[in-house]
Amino acid sequence: MLLISVLLFFSSILFSRADDVLVTIPNGKIKGRKEYSLRGISFFAFQQIPFAKPPVGNLRFQDPQPVENWKGTLDASKNKQILCFQQSNMYKIANMSAVEYEDCLYLNVYTPLNPSSNANLPVLFYIYGGGFVNGASDFDFFGPHYLMESGVIVVTANYRVGAFGFLSTGDTVLPGNYGLKDQLLALEWVKNNIRYFGGDPAKVTIFGQSAGAASVSFHLMSKKSVGLFRAAIAQSGSIISPWAYQRDYKQIAYDVASSLDRNFNRSSDSMQLLTFLRRASAADLNKAANDFKQNTGNEQIIQGFRFTPVVEPDHENAFITEMMYPAIEKGHMNRVPLMMGICSEEAIARAAVANFQSSVVSYENDLSRLVNKNMHLVDANEKKTAGEAIRKIYTNGLLQNDLGKAVRYFSDMSFNRAVIRHAEMQSNYSDVYFYQFSYHGPLGGNRPYLEGAYRVGHAEDNHYLWAYSNHTFLNKYSAEDITASNRFRTLFTNFAKYLNPTPKSEPLFENIIWPKVKPHDFQYLDINETLTIMRNPKGDVYPKWVDLYEKMAVKPFDTY
Repeated sequence: MLLISVLLFFSSILFSRADDVLVTIPNGKIKGRKEYSLRGISFFAFQQIPFAKPPVGNLRFQDPQPVENWKGTLDASKNKQILCFQQSNMYKIANMSAVEYEDCLYLNVYTPLNPSSNANLPVLFYIYGGGFVNGASDFDFFGPHYLMESGVIVVTANYRVGAFGFLSTGDTVLPGNYGLKDQLLALEWVKNNIRYFGGDPAKVTIFGQSAGAASVSFHLMSKKSVGLFRAAIAQSGSIISPWAYQRDYKQIAYDVASSLDRNFNRSSDSMQLLTFLRRASAADLNKAANDFKQNTGNEQIIQGFRFTPVVEPDHENAFITEMMYPAIEKGHMNRVPLMMGICSEEAIARAAVANFQSSVVSYENDLSRLVNKNMHLVDANEKKTAGEAIRKIYTNGLLQNDLGKAVRYFSDMSFNRAVIRHAEMQSNYSDVYFYQFSYHGPLGGNRPYLEGAYRVGHAEDNHYLWAYSNHTFLNKYSAEDITASNRFRTLFTNFAKYLNPTPKSEPLFENIIWPKVKPHDFQYLDINETLTIMRNPKGDVYPKWVDLYEKMAVKPFDTY
């Protein structure tokens, strides 16, 4: 509880300012601060509120435990960075090691109204992405300024990533999914406490991007999450994304131990492994988990990230006990309204890599690398045949001679195919709204253009929802960018309020009403300079993928 003690100490020596605001929850008093949106609209920020005991010592590799009560007033008015241990410096922090902590389970609450107003506002609970090995909920990375203008409360929460959040041996000693259980405890905190901030616990919508979107859909699948939210939004990710499931988790757990100590006895049982890993310092454990190379990051996007959620053995606190694809197919889900989407070219960032063409050549030299493990093919000749069929989806020639088509392959393999399939299957059981974000503007970042590919890359849509560290300079962007941001934000907040992104015809949306996906009529919203209702996303290639999996893959599927 060291960080909590520090916050309480500074709270005791600081005088209250006019912009400070106090909230009392069952755990104790909390002090927040007043902030302002980009258009000068005030909101209130409460940062780094602990929702769990520090997951250190014997709580490392354990389910999170609810935080204990505190005395005095917790100072949640400071913009202090607290990150769980990361695999890489995704946010380009100058001295990242100074803000990495194992004691990292804190959340932030942002509300547009003074909590004393007794409002019952809808709540948007955000889960960050980062491949299950990076990510944080900090104000500088996910500023709520845009969303605060739409009459909703926003909650962002840290969860453990990498080995700390997802190491598993597949038994009850190290069952895994600690990061998902951190999210679960944060959602339970929201249910129990958001009313004190003016939020309605019965109107919670969870949303997330990339690994955060996969996390959202794991909550859709888990019985543990029933009753904690009434709607969900998944941006560029799903539980059936190929990168969201690691099949070799037990080997990886022992690889971490061997990376810590090359003399580690790999015949040790799970309890001995757990004891060994708990003895290591957090920094050493994180370094060991990051040092060994299972395969490259690009390969992990196709075949499965190193640390991911796993299917647990059946036990009292298990979060996931069923394989993902059959769960959606059979409707074993929390049947709440779902909004899902993709960016128009998720993998376009690959084109900016200097060795992109040579990496494509390496796939041409071994076409079996185009084949995902989720096809469950073992025979080398079958893999080669499948690889040839996959290449033919995009070109009759060589991918290295048409790099735009190569990028499209990576986009579809890593993101589009699974997200579209998820939406198709879930539309049998709940309302599903699907979008493609096609608007390309400076606010989203300058992405490379490659002939034959689309423009909007992975995570580019998030720049239209969240204010990053340069948010005070929004006025340098075009009116088209601002309109795109207003539209995207309002679609999300409408969904949180009304369970419908376009509950009525209005000029902001060009009077369009966004139709639901139906099992045999897949309509979606294309978000570009204008809004367009279209049919069958990625319709020139997606049906060919479905046909290939039906004819060549070995069922049952786990991911897609």
